[in-house]
Amino acid sequence: MKPLDPRPSSTLASAGVLTLVRNWMRTIILLNTRPPDERQDLLDPPAWLRTVLLISLVIDLFALTRVTASAIPSVAALTIIYILSMLVPPVASPHGLIRTPRVAFLVTLMLFWSPLHVFVAVAYGTLLAVIIFRLYEPSRALLNTIFWAYPAALASLVSQIVLRRTSDPLAGLVAAVFAILIVYLATNFAATSLYRHLLRGAPFWQYWWRTFTENPLSQLLAAPVPILLGAVAHGLGQRTGTLLLLTAVSAFTMPAGRAQLAIFLASQSTVRDIVRALMIALERVVPGAQAHAERVSDLIGETGCLLRVSPSTLESWRTAGLLHDIGLIDAGSRKASQVSHAIVGARILDSYPDSIVADIVREHHTPWSAVPQRLRSPVAVGARVLAAAEVYDELRYGTPTTEGLNTHEATVAALRPLIGKHLDPRITAVLIDAAERYDAKSAS
Repeated sequence: MKPLDPRPSSTLASAGVLTLVRNWMRTIILLNTRPPDERQDLLDPPAWLRTVLLISLVIDLFALTRVTASAIPSVAALTIIYILSMLVPPVASPHGLIRTPRVAFLVTLMLFWSPLHVFVAVAYGTLLAVIIFRLYEPSRALLNTIFWAYPAALASLVSQIVLRRTSDPLAGLVAAVFAILIVYLATNFAATSLYRHLLRGAPFWQYWWRTFTENPLSQLLAAPVPILLGAVAHGLGQRTGTLLLLTAVSAFTMPAGRAQLAIFLASQSTVRDIVRALMIALERVVPGAQAHAERVSDLIGETGCLLRVSPSTLESWRTAGLLHDIGLIDAGSRKASQVSHAIVGARILDSYPDSIVADIVREHHTPWSAVPQRLRSPVAVGARVLAAAEVYDELRYGTPTTEGLNTHEATVAALRPLIGKHLDPRITAVLIDAAERYDAKSAS
């Protein structure tokens, strides 16, 4: 029989609470940890980034001097609420981003308070939370004030303009909340996209659109809470104490928002896990298929960027590139024609969440000369891009039965007789340019 612990029950309870708190903080710090290369960027930042951070710090200090004596208690209370909101664990995104479930709380903050109140609370709340709880590097906290405080202050200003120019209070609340969502999210993601573009050369518009549209439903579902709290504040007279209480109430909704966000992002991860599982299964029956599919998908990505397709369409195209040979899992289709295994692959992918993927796989072996000129839908164009990318890769790197040509020049020469017959001339020209750029990028 296990001996009883001689310590008082109150001591045991305190120890349990401390363990829970330590584990909670460890989880938050772990989820906020960025890859080594991103941490190194801020340990030894380029000159332009040091200048931006220094200017931002000066603006943060200047903003603090603009807070009047009468506003200090409310600004301090808002800063404390914001600090505590930083203790809600973020959620990791499949795109490698860190999503913080604070949208409803931030919209309420921007709806109720002046741009100066919002700026100081977000900027100093971020800096103090990071310093007090050691969440991550102080330099990244200063960078995050640029990503968070400036867009929040701008959205607060826009909401005040909307409220002043709308005669109906309820209509004004709804319009102001959606204006805040659009302005804050658009400028926040624009700032992060610009940072990645300047630091790492990432395509600005592609990254911005991908992050802006990653979880639109969750962003829209954040609107009812501030609208409801805004209506309550209007009914109670919008006194400072009431606004502080309602702002704190909105912060208490964050755990529910985090749960919804986690479920959505987990579903995205599940879709990617399905793709990986299918690729592993194909590699076991067709050795080399995975490397071929990944090269094809990368080349489609480069081509899609040159064609300026939307990030969501490009994601569908790239997934089709990864799974275009999935029909070869079926033993019978490995002995049949290319069109047959494309049809089998499309049947396998019919239940895939993105229906465009199955349609592209089904159509990509249809010769260009047999495609009606009027067909220019994302599926039709995606199938033409996939067809050109697949042929290019097979010519250059070979197949289980043929040797590869190895060089870009030799591959292009072998590709030319197929243009206008099997391959779309315009798409193939863009793909050749994309392949050249991809080679240069890989070499660097």
